[in-house]
Amino acid sequence: MKDIFKDVMGITGVHGLMVVTNEGRVLLSRFSPDFRSEGKKLSQINWEPFTIEMNSIKDAELVYDSARFYIKKSETGFLIVIIGDNAPISMVRLNCEILLPQLSKIQPASKRLGNLLRKKIF
Repeated sequence: MKDIFKDVMGITGVHGLMVVTNEGRVLLSRFSPDFRSEGKKLSQINWEPFTIEMNSIKDAELVYDSARFYIKKSETGFLIVIIGDNAPISMVRLNCEILLPQLSKIQPASKRLGNLLRKKIF
């Protein structure tokens, strides 16, 4: 599979991004080399309470002292981009809009297997 996160990760100031399902599981993630240790911690978090609370949003930007989160809702869950203070948010938003249709094509392995079995059995 080609690297679909290449454009977003190429923006100056982007530390990483994650795709979190509506059930709170991290489906995909990618982090910059200098942010890998924090990325591992973020990937192990139970995101279910977050997804329940953020279920009604389309997109949001959370601003903290030293970092920002850009969150975009998709059909399958949430795209969460971890960005620094100096990242251009307009470029992040534009690239996330381009990325969302590609994310809808990605399905968890269990769903792909179920679809395959349904086609073969029924």
